[in-house]
Amino acid sequence: MSKILHKIIDEQIKTWELESSFKNKIITPKGNPYPIITISREFGARGAALATLMGEKMGFKVWDRDILQAIADKLGSSKKYLESLDENRRVLIEDVVVGFMKNVNTNVNYLRTLTRLIRTVEYHGNAIIVGRGANYICRDPHSFHVRIVSPEEKRAVDYAAREGITKAEALSIIKKTDAERGEFVRYYFKNEISDSSDYDLVLNSGTFSLQEMMAIVVEAYEQKSGLKLEFVS
Repeated sequence: MSKILHKIIDEQIKTWELESSFKNKIITPKGNPYPIITISREFGARGAALATLMGEKMGFKVWDRDILQAIADKLGSSKKYLESLDENRRVLIEDVVVGFMKNVNTNVNYLRTLTRLIRTVEYHGNAIIVGRGANYICRDPHSFHVRIVSPEEKRAVDYAAREGITKAEALSIIKKTDAERGEFVRYYFKNEISDSSDYDLVLNSGTFSLQEMMAIVVEAYEQKSGLKLEFVS
């Protein structure tokens, strides 16, 4: 496992070195990377959409589903299988037994790999990480942690419209996904995902647009980091 993880990190560092030549790679005046931003979100609250918008405007790399793909590629698992593990859990003893007896990538191995990847991303900065309990894994006190929420009713109506499903179906998906994400954080990090004290900023997307939320996040991020962001054209 250690050799595999080192290989993942080495290859990712090579990718960052290549990307450093891109014109939208933002570096602070002193040559240091900007601290990362993590975005936790209620399902359907548009946290991922906010991350995408911010990544485009700020020149930050956005890590979302590609985190799962990176783990799947390097550990030889299918992305579909890892998605079934993400933000879900199985009994710890079962993971240990299955891991030794069948040599499969269980939740325990997934979490270990996830932790190393997120801390590597954090070390190199200039990135936004969506979900995965990243705010509980980060160690840099300058990293900025955001949570996006919205009234359940609004999320259900909006999600149903976007996906072409009924409101009842949307509500069922929302409740199930929120419960799974909460359980993931509760089991692995011994925290409640809805605890506002675990974030630097909590925003209601039912009140603010994506552009308004980005403006608020940027201002708060600059206040905490003491750095001025330069937006890419």
